[in-house]
Amino acid sequence: MLSTIKELLDALGSSLEADTVLDYIQNDPNYGNSNPSSKQVNEYAQRLALKASNAKAFLKKYDDLKNKNTDNLSDIIVLFYKLVCDEKRSKIHKPKVAPKPILGDNKHQITKEDLPQIKDKLLKAVDESKKLVMKSFEEKESKLRPNWYNSLDLPNWQKDHPAMSWDFPKEPVAIIASLAGIPIASQENIIIDELLYIFSGVPGNYIVHQRVKDTFDPRTFLISDDLDDALKQMVQQMLPLASNYSIVRRFIEHCNMWSGQVLHALVSAIEILLKDYYTMIAQLETEHMSGNLSLQKLWYFVLPTMHTMQVLAAIVTNIGKSELRGGAVLTVLHDKTSTLMGDGRAQEISLFLTERACRPYLSILDQWIHKGTIVDPFQEFMIEDNELVNREELPVDYSADYWEKRYSVQRERVPKFLDKFTDIILRTGKYLNVISQCGKSIAKTNTEDIKYSLREQNYSAIIQKAYAFASKSLLELLLKEYDLMGRLKSVKNYFLMSQGDFIVQFMDATEQELSKKIDDIIPSKLESLLGLCLRLSAASHDPYNEDMRVELLPYDLQFQMFKILSIETEDEKEYKQNKDCPPLTGIETFSFGMEVKWPVSLILNHKAIACYQMIFRHLFYCKHIERLLCRVWLYNKVVKRFSEARLYADAFALRQRMLSCIQHLQYYMCVEVIEPSWCQLIQSLDKVNNVDEVLERHNDFLESCLGDCMLTSPQLLKAVTTLCLVCVQFCTFIQEMHKYFVDAELNSMLGSTYDNTDYSEGADCGTTMSASSDSFASSVSRYGRRFTAALLSMLAIIESMARDNNTNKLLNISARLNFNTYYVKQLEKFCSDDKLLRGEKKQVAS
Repeated sequence: MLSTIKELLDALGSSLEADTVLDYIQNDPNYGNSNPSSKQVNEYAQRLALKASNAKAFLKKYDDLKNKNTDNLSDIIVLFYKLVCDEKRSKIHKPKVAPKPILGDNKHQITKEDLPQIKDKLLKAVDESKKLVMKSFEEKESKLRPNWYNSLDLPNWQKDHPAMSWDFPKEPVAIIASLAGIPIASQENIIIDELLYIFSGVPGNYIVHQRVKDTFDPRTFLISDDLDDALKQMVQQMLPLASNYSIVRRFIEHCNMWSGQVLHALVSAIEILLKDYYTMIAQLETEHMSGNLSLQKLWYFVLPTMHTMQVLAAIVTNIGKSELRGGAVLTVLHDKTSTLMGDGRAQEISLFLTERACRPYLSILDQWIHKGTIVDPFQEFMIEDNELVNREELPVDYSADYWEKRYSVQRERVPKFLDKFTDIILRTGKYLNVISQCGKSIAKTNTEDIKYSLREQNYSAIIQKAYAFASKSLLELLLKEYDLMGRLKSVKNYFLMSQGDFIVQFMDATEQELSKKIDDIIPSKLESLLGLCLRLSAASHDPYNEDMRVELLPYDLQFQMFKILSIETEDEKEYKQNKDCPPLTGIETFSFGMEVKWPVSLILNHKAIACYQMIFRHLFYCKHIERLLCRVWLYNKVVKRFSEARLYADAFALRQRMLSCIQHLQYYMCVEVIEPSWCQLIQSLDKVNNVDEVLERHNDFLESCLGDCMLTSPQLLKAVTTLCLVCVQFCTFIQEMHKYFVDAELNSMLGSTYDNTDYSEGADCGTTMSASSDSFASSVSRYGRRFTAALLSMLAIIESMARDNNTNKLLNISARLNFNTYYVKQLEKFCSDDKLLRGEKKQVAS
């Protein structure tokens, strides 16, 4: 046992010592009780080989010991696996070795005695790198194998029974006979007999094969020196046939179970050609036995076959050296067939091979374009099913991953003759797959099978016909049965705020709740208020109103847009987290959500809904500011009746400027941006021919709305946000000061007779306000300057963007706001007149 352990440790290259392993065996009570099967032992040996410095040497040593029926070999292999591959055990039982000085350190000078040690370390590092490369290659190869392969215990026939190979033996054979003294006529008969064996992959006595370095290298032969020079020259002319045959046979035997259906079909076609080749060899042997075959006749008979075998060898060498599979093999065959236009016989052979190899691939293609399913166990087809989204998850998570990522094109698997139709093939199968996901049966519209041809028209017509059927069927399914247009209209009513009465009722009902901090809001209360408003407004007639829901996002609109716009830029890190942001209110975080079911979720996917939400949040916030300014207008109506109303004229004018500006912004976004773009979308959807065009038009609509609503430019969005913030702060200031307005007016009206302790604080405030009216005026003036600065900054950015794009719709809002600025200045001047404050009707009318 000790000698067996030493042999395996030497082959493994492990740092363990034989005595340590033997001690472990003696102290382990569970040793010898595992009784592993031969399959498990072989698997452990394969895994140990990955840890070995030389995997081939270890496996060879294991096979030698196994063939000798070495005692306890299986238990020793299992023990080695536990000690070397099991991480927990290897950490516990790893022998402790004193640390050695690091070579190259200043404390340790390198001497001649250290050179062998350095060499060993370098060789070991190289072996480890080879192991890593080999391991990655094996992992890649294992992924290509089907799942059921790992459960099979397949014998290695080529290794266990090398004589079963139809190629020459791997080990070369020496020339064991001499032709010295034999007449030339007898030499010719002997050499003919030798050549017939050589052509079949059987080594001879006077012509022997040489070892090849690589699997697909040409094979060379060694001819007896005693052979006549004239005969030797003719033999050398015919030996390329045997060399090419050897390459073809090696290619066939190199293909295994996981090589793929295309290579299996190609090998099958080559075997058909080789059957004719073996028949020719048998006929030549019959002629030779009857004494009618000379070396000249043999050369005459094998000359056409040499060309055929040369074509076969060139094809398989190109495929084998590049390790091609699937569609890449068909590309090589197609190119070879196209280049052999001038050689009729060679092109016929190449065409035969290509047509046979294409059959399994085109069968998968036929299932894809007519059924929408992929039956590709060896991963050879151009379309790969990533299975990112399951059908059961679609009503919940209607992301765009199903449409954009589940089915992807693998360019290296696309045959050259189908390259033009890749996009059509992808979309055809996707359309049919969506139809089948909806529970609809799909009947094959075309009974004609796709066949390979050098003329693309032979299969392009079938693909185009299948594509037309699939696109038309899915489009009709979405538009008619699933009412896509009604869905889009419902989205417009809620997210783009075209359902006016519902929005007003909802904001009235939820104003108190949405004014709270986000942590204090009760989402269930908002949901109930949403349902109530949907039932009481005109939205009750919408068949999809039950799909609406409430969402409270953890960030405001500006942070969300900046985070999106900064993706893959230097500013992206700034928007990973929003810790420094103050607590948000419900108004800043509120948005609608919508549950969209399959297959409409292909169009209204997660990305599209997110775009609608961003537009809605922008409109909703502007509507909220308009309501705040209108409430300030109500306060101003009360203040106008005060005796000192003239003091508040500047506040009245600033409120009107803000209200006019916000209303112009809303009018621009709703009437000049969204509505024309929506009409253009509806008109374009009447002309589409497939779902991809619907997606494209819808995405164009969303991008246009986001851009023209000033959401995609960080500078412009920041300027608009600043403008809105000034308006909100001004409204808050006026609301806080309103009670002081009333108290000050009551105090001035009651005078000294007003002596109520309950209103003493109000009286003090009134005195303070009368004494510090300049402070109120300066605050209003400060808000006015901030508003003007924000407005001018926004106009400057708009004009800068308009210079780069003359067709920009932002020019409209720029013109409106510039005109509004001039109009409001004239109104301020007019409002400062005392006659207006005294309420003279003529001046008001004018």
